[in-house]
Amino acid sequence: MENDEVDCAVEREVSFVSSRAAEHAEYSVPISLVDGDSARLPLADASVDVVLTSPPYLTRIDYAVAYTRELAILGIDISADRTLRAELMGTTLIRAGDALDSRSLGNTGSTLLKQIAQHDSKASSGYYLKQARQYLDDLTAGFDELSRVCKQEATIHLVVQDSFYKDVHVPLADICVEESVARGWTLKHQEQFEVRRSLTSLNTAARVYKKGDVEESVITLRRG
Repeated sequence: MENDEVDCAVEREVSFVSSRAAEHAEYSVPISLVDGDSARLPLADASVDVVLTSPPYLTRIDYAVAYTRELAILGIDISADRTLRAELMGTTLIRAGDALDSRSLGNTGSTLLKQIAQHDSKASSGYYLKQARQYLDDLTAGFDELSRVCKQEATIHLVVQDSFYKDVHVPLADICVEESVARGWTLKHQEQFEVRRSLTSLNTAARVYKKGDVEESVITLRRG
């Protein structure tokens, strides 16, 4: 498919979704769309009842690059300004500044960083370790911020997917549960679904490493 065809397909899909929403306007409720950083939400303390989110996974997929066309439709050119790409959670760009101190993580996150650092593949103890630390820093900062803005009896519904670094399992669901519990949340429900096909399987170079099954998890957390 040519680039112009892809662009037209995206525009048609946007128009289709918009028209469907307009058809059912009588069921609509007031909506406020807020643009912000998950680590610095422009919301008041204890103001949120329910959170539904699916954060980027630790898969080394550069989401800004993957959604270049969609961003272009919104008027954002990541080739001219790399600010958004650098700030996104899961970015493959390493930001300047202090790295995450793994001692601030729970056992599961800390163990993952050690396994990456000790892996015998090239740059595991350098670039790839920094990228994983940066991701976990963003993840835990997000949990800190959710804990601030959520009410005492709030509920979080979280969708995450495990992945692999080479042949090292990245148990993202376990990390999310452990880090949220450490911040006063209680796990109420967790359900796993096998992922038969993921974007990471497109990386032919990574196929030389033996991997296990990948699961997507739906997690419900509650406070109080």
